[in-house]
Amino acid sequence: MTEANTAATQQPETFEYRAEMKQLLHLIIHSLYTHEEIFLRELISNASDALNKLRFRMLTDRDVVDADAERRIDIKLDKNRNTLTVSDTGIGMTRQDLIDRIGTVASSGTLEFVKELKEQDGPVDGQLIGQFGVGFYSAFMVADEISIETRHADPDSTGLRWHSDGGGSYTIEETDRIERGTTITLHLTEDKTDFAEEWRVRQIVRKYSNFVDWPIYLDGERANTVEALWHKPKGEIEDEDLDEFYKFISSDTEAPLGHLHLEIEGVVAFRAVLFIPKKAPRDLFREDADRGLHLYSRKVFIRDDCKDLLPDYLRFVRGVVDTEDLPLNVSREQTQSSPVMAKIRKILTGKVLGMLEEWALDNSGGHSERYADFFSEFGTLFKTGLTSDFAHRDELLELIRYESSEKK
Repeated sequence: MTEANTAATQQPETFEYRAEMKQLLHLIIHSLYTHEEIFLRELISNASDALNKLRFRMLTDRDVVDADAERRIDIKLDKNRNTLTVSDTGIGMTRQDLIDRIGTVASSGTLEFVKELKEQDGPVDGQLIGQFGVGFYSAFMVADEISIETRHADPDSTGLRWHSDGGGSYTIEETDRIERGTTITLHLTEDKTDFAEEWRVRQIVRKYSNFVDWPIYLDGERANTVEALWHKPKGEIEDEDLDEFYKFISSDTEAPLGHLHLEIEGVVAFRAVLFIPKKAPRDLFREDADRGLHLYSRKVFIRDDCKDLLPDYLRFVRGVVDTEDLPLNVSREQTQSSPVMAKIRKILTGKVLGMLEEWALDNSGGHSERYADFFSEFGTLFKTGLTSDFAHRDELLELIRYESSEKK
């Protein structure tokens, strides 16, 4: 009998979940959620991590399964079977990995999460699941059965299958899988069939995972097509590239009035690309209007409408801020109270005001045409900073302009 046939005929081994995992799964499966779509962000982030681990290993050791195989992430949908599958060609997992990383949650945060879920009054924010380090299990928000097929990159590794229906146990068995990497198949619940729709999944990828390092294919078609420009050195980016990136993230049809490209290191580290639009949006003065900054962690989307990164009088600024100093699954409440966010806000505010000062002094007498265009569009809102941002009052006084009947 061949080795492959031997593997295929071995009986699955059953493992019992620990008590806290049983509680966790029960709560995940039987709770109502907002932000259910984050399960896909979690699975794609895990796939990206697996590809990064493979890349790091192959810097010093190319003796791996399928060394020349393309490094990519694939999402496949089957509406007939009501399944969603996420595959990667990354490092793969061993038997012990499946037990330690999938079958067990070592984080002490698990019990905190269970407590948090029990105390929820009404629908639960799906972001909580990833926040407590159990992101893989967010898939049980939309699936009643999950299977993992994997093979580690080691040449002498064996194919494995992990399976669970979210009950009290899971199984692991050997398979005759040849390819390196991991394939996760979700059997969607009857009320979550929209996650087997191409338009829905493409929308989620674009929102949460558009800028991950690796190509993502949805049913064979590239789904993430825009590069994370803020991670490229300034000298390698053309103004035309920045204009197109701005149009992509803002849905504006015109190029911006100007931009800032920042790479900050020190007490806090982050990268950012900020833009000032040519025209003020119609809802600029509405209290519920969207703020223009998107927050990322390691190129993975955390939240948009991020009011904590700039003061209100600069809410017209559009752009992206990416920091590794925040956990991937930080909640909205945590961003509001985070000292990291406060430091980023202070730096960004100073940089934006510095850019505006350069515009204002671009021509003699402080009558730059670009600054005049800016102030014509945003001056009314900008002036409110005088009564709200006392730390920058001196800079603001230099930048405020008033109508005058005096001829120049």
